[in-house]
Order: sequence, then structure tokens, then C-alpha cells
Amino acid sequence: MADRLFWGVPSFWIERFPLYYGKHLGIFAAEGIDLRIRYYWGGPELARAVAGGEVLIGEMGMPPFLKAYSEGLKARVVGSSVIQQLDHYLVSRPGLAGLSDLRGRRVGILSPGSCDDYFARVMLRSVDLVPEREVELVPLGSAYGKLACFGPEGHGRVPNVDAGFLVEPFVAQGEASGLIRIMAAVRDYYPRYQWGIILASDEALETRLDLLERAMGAFRRSCRAVAGDPEGAAAYGAQVFRLPKAVFRKALLRDLERWALDAQLDLEGMDNCLRVQAQMGGAAPTLGVGDLCRQL
Repeated sequence: MADRLFWGVPSFWIERFPLYYGKHLGIFAAEGIDLRIRYYWGGPELARAVAGGEVLIGEMGMPPFLKAYSEGLKARVVGSSVIQQLDHYLVSRPGLAGLSDLRGRRVGILSPGSCDDYFARVMLRSVDLVPEREVELVPLGSAYGKLACFGPEGHGRVPNVDAGFLVEPFVAQGEASGLIRIMAAVRDYYPRYQWGIILASDEALETRLDLLERAMGAFRRSCRAVAGDPEGAAAYGAQVFRLPKAVFRKALLRDLERWALDAQLDLEGMDNCLRVQAQMGGAAPTLGVGDLCRQL
């Protein structure tokens, strides 16, 4: 009988796709794993699920993990998600050509003090724009990452912005619909940054290590399966995300060459992340990177 494994995730973005594809191909089943994907729609909620044993393993951004860890979460980073670098795109309405054109415009962020708030300020200052004085930073909350924010004012009852951050496959979807264009990529400002991480509780590492190792092995093979057959992966991904195949294929191929297919952590990127957190004034553990990790 297969071991049921709940894998917690905070968002329905392209970095979730290897889980779906691996399950579709039977890769997890071949390891004796009945994979169940659970959504928690946010790092803090997912951290509580890991702590409470609701999920055996989970994915989230490194910054929310560091915050949860500093607040007492007994867990370790066991690997990297495929989106290791900051493959977040600052996109805008088609009429805006570059960052300088954001003067006097509305730029969407998740919330004040969030990572994308920090990154937006860095990017704006790179073209001598003063955030809040020359650009309005608009907290989007639950509307963050939704294409409706770039549509006609009031469309979908979400705040209306001129620019903001998106990830795939919604970047490709927005391009196809004519709503947005890519203005810049965060990774160009932070080329080494460990963003997406996979974590497990200390208790799970002590009591279910064999299952965790099998799960990580299946995850790695699932990532490689996507890279090994991007056309087949695109056909299935279009079904998962309910997009035209051409749109999902564009989204997949745009970043596939940068995916961390082996799920290994970029330790220098983790150090960089810790430094950014300190610069933001957020809570960051005083322990070293080695104390936070137990790679599987």
C-alpha cells in the first residue's frame, strides 16, 4: 500500500508544475507514494501546517521561512524548488517602455515591508525614481499576482495598477491577451538568490526520513522529466493551468534553463537572502546557513 504524503504549497504558480507532472507520469507512485498537494495560500499559513503535522513537506519562499524559523518553527530546509532564482517579472501596461516611465504611476506590491516592496524600491532607485514621492506603491493583498489588476479600472473588483510583479505562467498569459509587457526581471538585480525552498519539520526528519528521501528523489525525477520532454510537459501543463498550449509552452521555456532540476540549494544565494532580510529590517536567524539546512 502506498504511503500518503501531503505536500504543502502556498500558490498556484509554475513552480508547482513538476509535482503535477510527476504524479501524472506515475513517478511518485513508482516510489510507493500517494502524493496529495495541499494549498495554503501564504507562507505563514503553510508554516503552521508544517509545524502541526498537516503536511509532511512543503514549499515556500525563503523570506517567509526565515521569519517563521525566527519565531520558533522547528523545521529545516531540505532542498530547493525549481524556481531557485528570483524569476519574478516587473510587468507593465503595454504603453510603458521602461522603468523611468513609472514616474507618477501606480506600482502594485503585496504589502508594505514585503520582499517585492523591497525589490520594487531597489529597481525604481536604479533609475533615480524616489518611491512614494514619485511613484505610488499600491498594496494589493489577495489581488497580488492577478492579471485583473492590469485590466480596465475596477475590472474584477481589484485595485488597478500600471505595473507590478507577475510570475509564470501568468506573464505569458498576460502577454498573449495584450494586457502587459515585461519591463524588468528581479534576477537581473540579484543574480544569486535562493528564493524557493522545500522544508520539512524536525520531527518528520527524525521519524519519516525514508519517506522524505523517496519524495525528494521522485521530485528530482519529475523536474528532469519536464526538462527532458518540454513539448509533452507543455501539453499537460496547459491542461493543469487551463491555458492554450502555446501560452503555457512559452511560459515554461522562458525560464526552464534556469530551473534547479536537482533541487540542490544555492548556499551563496541563501547568504544573499539573509543579507537582504537584514537590510529590510526583518527578523533573520543569527544562525549560519548550515544550521538552517539538511539537504536530502
